[in-house]
Amino acid sequence: MNIFLLLLSFLLFSSVEAQEENIPTTNLTVKWATTGLIMGSLSFAGEYNFGVRSSLTVKIGIPVKATHSFQYEGDDADFEMRATSFLAGYRMYFSRKHMKGLYFEPYFKYVHHTSDGAASSSLNFRPVTMNFLNNYNGAGVGAQLGAQFIVGKRFVIDLFFLGPELNSSSNKFRASESGSVLPWTPLEAEEARRDILDFVNQFPFLKNNTNVMVDNSNRTVTANFKGALPGIRTGVSFGIAF
Repeated sequence: MNIFLLLLSFLLFSSVEAQEENIPTTNLTVKWATTGLIMGSLSFAGEYNFGVRSSLTVKIGIPVKATHSFQYEGDDADFEMRATSFLAGYRMYFSRKHMKGLYFEPYFKYVHHTSDGAASSSLNFRPVTMNFLNNYNGAGVGAQLGAQFIVGKRFVIDLFFLGPELNSSSNKFRASESGSVLPWTPLEAEEARRDILDFVNQFPFLKNNTNVMVDNSNRTVTANFKGALPGIRTGVSFGIAF
């Protein structure tokens, strides 16, 4: 009898201890996605866990200035970039460890990206200054593979290392000459068109898929794209678990 009571007590204690270990200590994380700064976005993410393996995720990107250089006619053209973004996902963890380990996350995202810059060039041997303005809008879906770690019960490291996506996108690029009031000659207009086409063709998937038009009177070239664009989401975020 005593042995039976001892065994029963042991089983009850083990059951209570196992239940306590399975009780999640955190259900919410707030994270900062540092890689967003590269494209001109201060990005914050949140994750709410409602099961052992399931979470809802949200990320919001606030525009901040980022500067990058691109080649235009053999010289550097400096661009200031800003991005606004929103992402919502449903995360499924492979392991039963609470909010830890490998995960798979289908998601939806929207991005509005603007950039402007200037470069020195020439048209028919005449020195000119070209001003640039670009507007991008894209909405799409993707599937993220990643891994999350919680260090010391509170510090969160979230690695999203493979996220193929497909976006429905539109991009409008405009280049205009400043400092002149005279219309372009036919030779200048054709050279400006070729220069802008060469510049746009640096970027994958826009090459040979962009409609380029020239306005001689206003000394402006526009290059517009509308269609499907594939992409890859990758990066890292750091945060706190509550």
